[in-house]
Amino acid sequence: MDKIKGDLFVDLLEAPFSRRGSFLAFANSTNGEDLLGKCTLWLCNCRIGMNAMSADFNASNGFRQVKLELVKDGKTLPALISTTPYEVILESRHGSVRFCIGERKLVMCRGEDGLSLRVTPQPRFLLPGVVDLMEDSGAQVIGFGVTRLLLMPVVGRLSASGVSAEIAPDENGVLQLAFEEYMIDPVHRGAKEYPSYDACVASVKADFDGYCARVCPSLPAPYETKRLQAVWQTWNMTVDPDGESDYKHTMVKMIHSIFEAAFVWQQPMQAVWLSNDMELAWNIFISGFDYLDANGRMVDALGYRANVGGEGLKPPVHGMALLWLMDNRDFASISAESKEVVWEGMRRWTEYFMKFRDKDHDGVAEFQNILETGWEDAPYYDTIGCPCASPDLNAFIALSMEAVARLGRDIGKSEEICAKWERRSGELVGKIVEKFWDGERWFAFNARTGERSDTATISLYTPLILGRRLPQEVIDKSIAFMFGPDGFATPYGLTTEGVTSDYFKHGFTQGSIIVPAEFIMVLALEACGRSELAARVANGYCAILRDNGFYHIHNALTGKGDRSLTAFGEPGLFWSAWASSCYIYLAEKYGQ
Repeated sequence: MDKIKGDLFVDLLEAPFSRRGSFLAFANSTNGEDLLGKCTLWLCNCRIGMNAMSADFNASNGFRQVKLELVKDGKTLPALISTTPYEVILESRHGSVRFCIGERKLVMCRGEDGLSLRVTPQPRFLLPGVVDLMEDSGAQVIGFGVTRLLLMPVVGRLSASGVSAEIAPDENGVLQLAFEEYMIDPVHRGAKEYPSYDACVASVKADFDGYCARVCPSLPAPYETKRLQAVWQTWNMTVDPDGESDYKHTMVKMIHSIFEAAFVWQQPMQAVWLSNDMELAWNIFISGFDYLDANGRMVDALGYRANVGGEGLKPPVHGMALLWLMDNRDFASISAESKEVVWEGMRRWTEYFMKFRDKDHDGVAEFQNILETGWEDAPYYDTIGCPCASPDLNAFIALSMEAVARLGRDIGKSEEICAKWERRSGELVGKIVEKFWDGERWFAFNARTGERSDTATISLYTPLILGRRLPQEVIDKSIAFMFGPDGFATPYGLTTEGVTSDYFKHGFTQGSIIVPAEFIMVLALEACGRSELAARVANGYCAILRDNGFYHIHNALTGKGDRSLTAFGEPGLFWSAWASSCYIYLAEKYGQ
């Protein structure tokens, strides 16, 4: 093999490779490269979360659990990694071995070039690396983070040293090995009961191709080149109820490893973006209501084991998304029972903010800490502190009140109840203008001290999602500032802090381009009747996603994907399903 780079449908340094519903994935090393001899292929365990990284003493992080190496004549070979939408291929100058996640808990690998495959688990404190099951089949078990991984030789001979295992090919140079994940001690199928490698590939292909056809069969020409990668990234981050995890509905996780969780405020946005398949979209939308505490508060992030405690909270964007779905999609297929679940959940979730986040009882809600904002390093929270009364939070609440009223009428709630919610929404809109608009600009204030923000932060302009509910003068002046010399407009979309602001520092929301800012403000511009500006922002943003990757954060001055964040041993962020799904929606709607 003469090439020095693999054929990459996706680069494992940008997007670990998994499939819908699976907690198995493949990744390159944290310090790997896409060059022969600079790659190391790892099989990864995605049953981790923000507070459960299952780190090991000798691992850069617990995400990568099992090292996979090609072996010839007892020596490991320099290799590189190639990918298709369905397979990962570990290649060398002497041949290759292919891997496919054929089932949710099953990886099959196959080699036909006479090479062996060495399987080395991360060392585990006081536990053996490989355990011989002492069966005629030759099956072995290795620790796999919080689960176990069965190695079953299907073709070839599996041997183990206690530290690693190695499968050698048969007399025809062929090997086939099954990696099957178990939460408990395996009571497993026999070697002949596993699907063939080709059947595994066919299964993945049917699943992914069908998802593509339902969610995004095509995009306008400028964005079609990255359609499959965008849809694949969302598909491979999608989780479904499986009887073992705590997911009760389909959800979309954010980013492998660092943010290996489904963030609840992202699910309504995902529902909008994936709503070409309305059954999928509604399943995702309703998922957030599976976890409401006694006060009606939603959990922030859900891993495979739900964390329903703690202080996690994010802005209530559900009303914004539900109104969009009601205006733009056919609800005929949604059952009355399901709508009732959403209505009750929306009612409780909306009431929560007015009961528990309006501490000074002035009719507007406040954020109690910066983690609640969704804009964790935004300058205006830092400068005035908390409790922070902010126009973005209250705009979301006003739309949620309106959504409760509209959905209530749809499912037959009394007019008295629906009109009350509608009236409350209108009153809150009036308070938003009264309390957060100074005649020229939007601001936030500390509810205890009264101190006002002096930053140029885009989330302060979120009330524009209220559209014509706002006075026209407020709309006109807001948009004039947004696209003026001190505003947010760049060739790549809208930055989170004005580039001339004294608080512009790049970072997460201190002057970067991030998914929720682009999406929410595009919706806001549409609501204000400025579709030409919405298209301008959408096309600028889609272009950098297409050209630089589906990262959550992009540099506002260069448009490049920002992988500077380091957490849990990872040197940077991977591609995000938040970004890939947003690309699907914006490119389809605004692409030319």
